[in-house]
This record gives sequence, C-alpha cells and structure tokens, in this order.
Amino acid sequence: MSASASFAPIKVRNPRTGERDYVIKPATPDEVASTADRLRMNQPTWLDLGLEKRVEALNAFADAVQDNRQAIFDALVADTGRVLITHIEIDNLRHMTDRMAGFARELVKNEAARNSSIPTIMARTQLVPFPVVGIISPWNFPFLLGMIDSIPALIAGSAILYKPSEITPRHADPVRECFAQIPGLADVVDYAMGAGATGEAVIDNVDAVCFTGSVRTGRLVGERAASNFIPAFLEMGGKDPAIVLESADLERTAQVLLRGSVAATGQACQSVERIYVARPLHDALVARLAELAAKVTTNTEAPDKGHIGPLIFEKQLATIQSHIDDAVEKGATVHCGGKPIEEGGTWYPATVLSGVNHTMRIMTDETFGPVLPVMPFDTIDEAVELANDSRYGLSASVFAGTEEEGLQVASRMNGGVISVNEASLSGTVHEFEQDPFNLSGLGRSRMGPPGVDRFYRHKLILSDRSPDPRNIDAYAEPATNA
Repeated sequence: MSASASFAPIKVRNPRTGERDYVIKPATPDEVASTADRLRMNQPTWLDLGLEKRVEALNAFADAVQDNRQAIFDALVADTGRVLITHIEIDNLRHMTDRMAGFARELVKNEAARNSSIPTIMARTQLVPFPVVGIISPWNFPFLLGMIDSIPALIAGSAILYKPSEITPRHADPVRECFAQIPGLADVVDYAMGAGATGEAVIDNVDAVCFTGSVRTGRLVGERAASNFIPAFLEMGGKDPAIVLESADLERTAQVLLRGSVAATGQACQSVERIYVARPLHDALVARLAELAAKVTTNTEAPDKGHIGPLIFEKQLATIQSHIDDAVEKGATVHCGGKPIEEGGTWYPATVLSGVNHTMRIMTDETFGPVLPVMPFDTIDEAVELANDSRYGLSASVFAGTEEEGLQVASRMNGGVISVNEASLSGTVHEFEQDPFNLSGLGRSRMGPPGVDRFYRHKLILSDRSPDPRNIDAYAEPATNA
C-alpha cells in the first residue's frame, strides 16, 4: 500500500445495515506531529492547575457529556448497533472520574517529605506526568475503553492525543465537542482519526501510549513504542476459561456462563470462551446451555429489541465461523447456532458446542463471538492444566459448591482476575489492581491505584541535613593515610 493510500478517506461500515454511510479523513504524520506539539505546549498550564482543578474540569466534562448525551448516544448506537451497553458506556464516565480522582488524591500524599534509612537524609517524591499520552482505543466499547485510559491520564496532568478505532469512529465528534466546552481541557485533548498508519504517527509523537486490542496489533504497538523508548500499556486478547466443579449449582452456573459468553455478542475481552466441566455434570450442563442459548434473541428488528447486537467488525465473522467449522471437522457437535444471520449487517446466534478438545482452534485461539465450547474433565488437576494451557491469561472463572472450594481452584489458575461462582467480574469491579498473564497484557494495571500511577514518573529528591559535609577524604584509600 502506498503512503498516500494509507491516508485516503475511510468509508465506515454501519454494523446493522452493512452500508458504508460515514467517512473519516485520516490524519497524516505531519498533522499528528503538529497536534502533538500543540498539546505538549499546553500541557504545563494544565498541570499547573493542580489536581483538584483538573478533577473539577473533568467533572464539568462529565456534565457536558450528559448534556450532549443524545448526540453521543446516537453516534455510539450507529457505531455498535446496540442500546443498553451504550447507556452503560456513557453512564460509567462519572463513576470512573470519581474513582480515579480518589486514587490520585492518595498518590499525591506520597509526595510529602519522609525519613530515609540514613537519619540525616530526607526523601521526597515528585510525581511527574508524561507530557503527552497517546490513546489507541478498540472498536468493541468505543467510548468506555477510550475514557478508561484518557481520564486517569488527564487527572495525572498529561495531555491526550486520542485515536479511536476506524471501525467505530462516529462518537469522536460529539465527544470532542464536549471537551472543547471545558476551559483547560480544550487545550490538552485532541483526536487523530485514521487507521494503522495514523496510529503509528501517534506513537512516534507521544511520551507514552495506551493500547487496547488484539495481540497482533499490540505487538506492533509495543515494538514501535520500544523503538521510540517510550512506555506502552497494552491490554490485549483473552481466551478466558471457566472451570465447573461437580459440586457447582447447575442452574446458576448455566445462567452465568451463558451471560458471560454471549453478552455484548461475545465481543468483550473478558468473555468466557471455553468451559471445562466435571464429567458427571457435562451432559446436563451442555443440555441446559443449549436450551438457554436457543432462547437468546438478536436485535435484528431494532437496536433496543433482543439480547445481542450485530458483529461490529465485519471481518470477525470469518474468525468465528472458521473456529466452529474447524471444530466440527474434527468431531465437535453444534447443539444450537453455528451459522450467521445476514440481514444487511451480520448477527451471530448464541452457539453451544461439545466434543471439543485442544486440537481445535475454538479452544486455543480468541474467537470473540457468542460461542460456548464445553469440554469434560476427570480430575481438578486436569481441569487446571487445561485452563492454564493458553498463550492468554486475561481472566478466568470457577464454579463450585462452596466459596472455599472455588478459592482453592482459583489460586491455581492463571489470569489477572479470577471470578468465583460468577463470570467476567473484572467488568464490574475496578478498584483493585489486576495484572494479566502471558500475551493478554503488558505494563501497569489500568485498574486500582496503578490506573493513575502509571502516568507518573516518580522523581526522587534527596536532601542532606547533616551539619558536616562528606569531603573527598571519605574516599581516601587506607594506604594514602598511612
């Protein structure tokens, strides 16, 4: 692809209609560099406001989002083809701001002077934010996952250069208008629209970068950040396992697993993607999951009718279908679903499979769709080994008759968050640090206090209160004094 082709206008597909009814003009490297220079020039003024004034400005931004809610809502529905999750994305902004502001207030307390291990030397920590942070956000939760990095960086005192996904870019204009309404914020937030080439330019012109998306693209982001010697905070894919012990409540487990697998059409990094169940429960669980999954409805009629929306990214269909076809070719059974619904856009029904194993891509590669593959195990050791047999390690879940039994198994599972008798709790509880395993992430946690702290460099200032200076004689060799 030529350089000019990389920056040609991009026609954006509507996931409900399949039509390309929106156009964005990608920012060129020169335009990105100019924007970054302007943000960097304005950032010291934003920092000098102090923490509480920055929080005040971000609260005003949250108010502006609510005032302009309809425009943002309409854009996000056009981006994603869904309603309920769009409301959740918008409504989480205020909670996110309050939570991150609380973490920041605790962090700045560490700037006070304190004693070192040497009585005459005092230590102070200065929290120095990265001047400009690049945000490269994904298509599955366009607003929420952009703000989850932008808000704490702004609270820390950084400026933001934000590149939304070219798959779901419509919300950028109304959100940018909200930022523009707030004095101070208007000078330290801007957008760079475009695809991969624009993203590369962003990385080349910022001081730290946050990325959420696939492992393949995350590697490219990490490598380019490393070549520029800047930190990269990467949250990438998952192949989240669930272990179901023989003691688990069958009905509760089935209900939770279905929701954890097919909510948001399975287009969430923390979706349950593979299920290991004690053999005595296997057939009953598969039957119940198939019964429940057959009742899951798609919102083909209207965005606010049905359980799950369309596939947002059209190329995802090929991945989902190839995983299912590969499993069937190798002996798996499809109990419900298994084929797309094409009505302008593309919907994929909730799909349950049995007879699966780890020779099949459905159990090893990220599917990112509403698919529940179920595999039996005979011992807990086997279940843990299967669950941990993955290049991913974002999160996981375990279902057991008692919390204690579940905790014992959870302690042996690899993942940044393990849910006991629930699924995908990482999407609900955000105040604790969590670190993904393997290829699911790199860099400080975006949750808990590190969610803000990762945007600071910690400068240590040491002062000596000793009345007597250490002179060069302190380093005189013994023979010199003889």
